[in-house]
Amino acid sequence: MSRPTLLLIAALIIAIPLSLTAGRAWVFGLDRPDALLIIAELRLPRALLAITVGAGLGAAGAAMQGYLRNPLADPGLFGIAPGAALGAVLSFSFGPLLEYWAASGWLLPIFALIGAGGAMGLLALMAGRGGGIALFTLAGLMIASLAGALTSLVISLAPNPWALSEIVTWLMGALTDRSWADVMLAAPLTLAGVAVLVLAAPALDALTLGEDAARSM
Repeated sequence: MSRPTLLLIAALIIAIPLSLTAGRAWVFGLDRPDALLIIAELRLPRALLAITVGAGLGAAGAAMQGYLRNPLADPGLFGIAPGAALGAVLSFSFGPLLEYWAASGWLLPIFALIGAGGAMGLLALMAGRGGGIALFTLAGLMIASLAGALTSLVISLAPNPWALSEIVTWLMGALTDRSWADVMLAAPLTLAGVAVLVLAAPALDALTLGEDAARSM
């Protein structure tokens, strides 16, 4: 394990306990009657969700960098993340029509997955199975631009000020007021994605030798 990795792991080990103590009310041990409730129900889910989301983004970024052989690549380069964002934003407009799913908390992630899957399908249609990295990148940039434009359109057509506020807050990203339900929602999907990337790791490693060498291997 490399030295930077060890340093990052050490920083994470230090940051997690600090995140459990810091907040509107600082908690040191069990110095107050509601300390256990604050840590277990408010701050621990927030910390675990931050680790889960960070691990997912890190794994996706590493996969993109391996595939493109470019350390500056990011998960949004192929338009999948903007497509997911478009789907999530659309869920706020359909919330009143799908009250049951909205109340259960599944409406937004389902729409986000549909948006990501739609962007992935569109990318496959445009680039094809035999498309090279350059074609995939250009097609991804087109999809990202289209998804970004449609997201802006949905925001401008928000049905009410509450939906507009929720959309902007979600796009900015926040861990505020997260609960164990959010952890249970994000963790299985993220772990499944990371598992798929781990299985694809040998192929990604082969791509560092070039497309022709990787294809022959």
